[in-house]
Amino acid sequence: MVIIDKLKSLFTVKNFGTVGSYFQEAKSFINLLGFGDLWGGYKYLSDIKAIREGYKSNEDIYAVIDRLISTAASIPICLYEKKSDKWVKIESLNNDFLKLLSKPNPKQTLKDYRKEQYLNYSLTGNLFELKKKATGFGIEQLHILPSQFVEIEMINEDDFFSEVKYYEFCYGTSDIKYFPDEIIHLKNIDPEYPENRKGMSFIQPLKSALSTSNQVHTAEESMIENRGATGMISSNQEGYPLTEEERKEVDENFKDRVGGAKNYNKMITLGSNVKYNKLGSTIKELMLEDIDINKLRKFCNVFGLQSQIFNDPKNKAYNNLTEANKGLYTQAAIPLAQTFVDNWNENLVPIFNEQDKKEYWIELDISKIEVLQKDKKQEAEKNKIVTQSLLSVAAMVSSGQIDRETGINILVFSHGIIKDEAELIIPKPKPIQNE
Repeated sequence: MVIIDKLKSLFTVKNFGTVGSYFQEAKSFINLLGFGDLWGGYKYLSDIKAIREGYKSNEDIYAVIDRLISTAASIPICLYEKKSDKWVKIESLNNDFLKLLSKPNPKQTLKDYRKEQYLNYSLTGNLFELKKKATGFGIEQLHILPSQFVEIEMINEDDFFSEVKYYEFCYGTSDIKYFPDEIIHLKNIDPEYPENRKGMSFIQPLKSALSTSNQVHTAEESMIENRGATGMISSNQEGYPLTEEERKEVDENFKDRVGGAKNYNKMITLGSNVKYNKLGSTIKELMLEDIDINKLRKFCNVFGLQSQIFNDPKNKAYNNLTEANKGLYTQAAIPLAQTFVDNWNENLVPIFNEQDKKEYWIELDISKIEVLQKDKKQEAEKNKIVTQSLLSVAAMVSSGQIDRETGINILVFSHGIIKDEAELIIPKPKPIQNE
């Protein structure tokens, strides 16, 4: 119904005040049909294609994004209230704000909600959150509107600085308009600044790599389907050529005997004296495996992950994998989760500050991330050893085992401490006062 209405309006020129608005509507209609990559000759990846050809059709894209969003969604979120110049963590679910953050809506846990947040944002470059309000109260629920079904209507489409008039959510036969104060819109900046005011999919830079990767997977499937057998044994003697009917019969019989996974790496035989003929090429010979790994690395690079996590055959040593798992948090998951925490601090916190007459703040809690705590423990152990060593030198000076100058030199040359700090660690002895 929505498509039909847009198609009718597209050919009704009187509905448009300017030529610019006419073309804007035309582009909106093209994007709605999923053909956004045809506009202006630029290979633009539409939301639908990013979802279908990327996340739903490519196992590497799925694995990379799913690992990223699952990891990011597992990082705890804490709510703090400022009391007497100190930020105090709120634990009680009697607090309406914490209750909302703990369970955004009746159908989703916080982790499920956050995974949907991150997934929409990663695939389409946009996140639209609906702030559902209870009658006479503040925000009662949060819901995510799938980005591919949302269009942004501006007060003045020709004005770059125009405010949003409403967000139009078209799903099935329903067409709902939400006012700006009902929606939180987070977007990944598109440097082309498209007139639809939407963000850029994180898969957009991977469009060519994604296409190649999907073709590699299709080629692998085709090789199994059509080149199940690796060779053929046939007559080694010259004879009369086959008739057309005989060739068809042999072809059909051959396809039935060699096609499919059940015949993989199998040879077949024919009567009479024989010779062996190799059929097709292996995946390695066609370099499909190398191409596939190369594309996986590109996918990982865009999302800030290391390919070792996804069984890249190179650099799979323990230390490399350990560093890759740390990088999963420090370079990807934490920055992603922090983006949404910042967004809530910007758009939700002020509402509850005014409602409760308090001062709130949301933070990630990374203290429970085990892979990051190991470094802190090691650093603490090193600091402990260094501290004990410094105290030992100071004690030797204090007891007269060595003089102060020697102690200072030990700290400077053995521990790398600058002389001014070493002199503070080993102060001058106090003069003995005569009674």
